[in-house]
Amino acid sequence: MTAPLAELLGHVLDGEPALTDEVDEVFRRAEALRRRRARLLLVAGAVIAATIVLAGYLLTTTLLPARGSPRALPASPAVTPSAVPVPSAIADPVLALIVPLADAAHLRIVPRPPERGFGWRQYSVRTADGQPRGTVQVAVFARPDGLCFPRRNGKDGCARADRAGGDVDYVRYGEGTDPDWQVNEAIARRTSDGRTAALMATGERDATDPAEATPPLSGSQVEQLATDPRLLAGFGPGEGCDGPSSNACPVFKVPVPEAD
Repeated sequence: MTAPLAELLGHVLDGEPALTDEVDEVFRRAEALRRRRARLLLVAGAVIAATIVLAGYLLTTTLLPARGSPRALPASPAVTPSAVPVPSAIADPVLALIVPLADAAHLRIVPRPPERGFGWRQYSVRTADGQPRGTVQVAVFARPDGLCFPRRNGKDGCARADRAGGDVDYVRYGEGTDPDWQVNEAIARRTSDGRTAALMATGERDATDPAEATPPLSGSQVEQLATDPRLLAGFGPGEGCDGPSSNACPVFKVPVPEAD
């Protein structure tokens, strides 16, 4: 560059920063832009994560039951339905009637296979530690034309019946002299329609322990159950140990006489 030209251009560059300062400024601006973009990416990621969490919460509260609501119970094992119609929401209202008495004596009562049939039920009784304590058997009959209650001593003729509340006649039987089969039994008949119930509690047959041979229900408890209107209501209106089904019914110490 010639001297005159240098002098002429020298005034143009007066006050301008050195070239090295311009390069540093370019790099500073690039670094600031890079940091701004990084912050924007972090904010965007946080927003997306919050959106996903919120969407999951809304789906959970909408599709799943609220906290504190009943949870679905696990499916129970398949159970073969009984052929006997049950007139109640309770699976076995007869058993439900007896359970409180067994519980009060610290005993357990459960269905005894074959547990039920058309017009009858039978149950096993055990102690709290699982020792056998006898059985309870129940059956219903139709005796609309009357019933000759058997006599306690087994002689001919009809026993004199007692009257329970309402229109129920009954006779209570007890057999405590036979060491092999101690029994408390009651037969009750509703006089309005002849619907009859027999209930028997017996200790363990041939038991070596006298406590096991004693019936799990007392005579008064057997009477209470047999005369309770809920006992007959626990059976379907058409159920009965009569006719073709009579051979499958339990054997009672004092049988219910057949209809005339």
